[in-house]
Amino acid sequence: MRGNWQARARQNLDTVMGKMAAGDYNTEQPGAINAVIRAEIPHAGFVYEKAVGRAYANSAVPMTTEHQFHIASVAKPMTATVILQLWEEGALGSNGLDANLAELGVFDEAIVERLHMIDGVSFGQQVTLRHLLTHTSGFKESVGDDAGGTAKDYGHPAPNSYLARYQAGIQAHLDCLEDLDCDLDELVTRKNWNMWDPSRPDDPEAGVVNWFLATGTSAAALWPPGQQFYYSDTGYVVLGLVAEQLTGKDLHRLWRERIFDPLGMEKSYLAYATDPYPDPWIHDVADFFLGEIGGVTSKFNISFDRGGGGVVSTVGDLNRYLMGLMRGELFKRPETLVTMTQWRYFPGIKTPRVGVGLGIFGEGTEHKTVLIGHSGAYGTKMYFEPETGLYFSGTVNQRLGVPYYWWHEVVRAIHEASDH
Repeated sequence: MRGNWQARARQNLDTVMGKMAAGDYNTEQPGAINAVIRAEIPHAGFVYEKAVGRAYANSAVPMTTEHQFHIASVAKPMTATVILQLWEEGALGSNGLDANLAELGVFDEAIVERLHMIDGVSFGQQVTLRHLLTHTSGFKESVGDDAGGTAKDYGHPAPNSYLARYQAGIQAHLDCLEDLDCDLDELVTRKNWNMWDPSRPDDPEAGVVNWFLATGTSAAALWPPGQQFYYSDTGYVVLGLVAEQLTGKDLHRLWRERIFDPLGMEKSYLAYATDPYPDPWIHDVADFFLGEIGGVTSKFNISFDRGGGGVVSTVGDLNRYLMGLMRGELFKRPETLVTMTQWRYFPGIKTPRVGVGLGIFGEGTEHKTVLIGHSGAYGTKMYFEPETGLYFSGTVNQRLGVPYYWWHEVVRAIHEASDH
């Protein structure tokens, strides 16, 4: 890196954040954002943090770099980390990551049979942890798909999906906020989801996996396990259940003991956790926006993700996690991280992704580098660039209209500064 590149990098990143503040990244569907980013290159002593926008829809309080936010699917590598730790400890049995759901005892045999069916033929016994970790199980998505097709097929959430029902309830939720006699907790938008209730397998309201089974979504799987890539939160809900079943501990407690506390992630927790209730870790949780609607201040409940994306965190904590992961601090053996980041290509993976690892992706850039990390709804990003040593986390906290690859601007800002 040449000359005073750090000053140029800061100036370039200030320009990126200025664009965010001006709404340049959500022109497709204008709405509020409260963006925050943290970029670090530890070996060069470079740190850049900045936040723009309002933290909350109902006040002028500015967003800060210390505000917490919902990280959505950026939590998937954390779920994968716990599974890989259990693999190292021998908890997955003799088949390790290739153990199937039947042998792990999370579900009884009849439920395993029903989890993956095509035209009445069950492939449930063939689904392994590796399939779930790489999104190659053939599972549909329990939130946005239904028995008739995927959200992609329809061009919007499938009509009989949970997400379609949720979206249809948003206006009633907003009206209820204005009515003192209205009970928000009676609304679908306030439902607090369990991951799975084995006592009521055919009650769609009993849990996320229950919904998957009872609505017939599991009986219309996409293809046999291992054939193609299809991004499925359902698989990560099941992985969260696996971790809980094998340890006897709540997912929130597993993340605290195995990741958050060891790395000093003092502002990270599983939202809606009850074991223990995470009061000590709740500080200032910024709004995620649905257009102009503030999801936190409007009291929407998004507990349907859990193992697939239920964490609240900060940019500082996310960088701590990614650094700890990439430095091997979360595993006993270096080979485990190698296994996690061994990219494989499957039909269905779209560029610039170069492949999928175990709970993590390799993403190509215009600079011919590959970044390691994950993205999430609400525009959340967490990536590491081995070539430069760049660690980057950030969010725009907006569900609608923000280009998925807005974070490429951040990487470009660093590269352009160092190239001059």
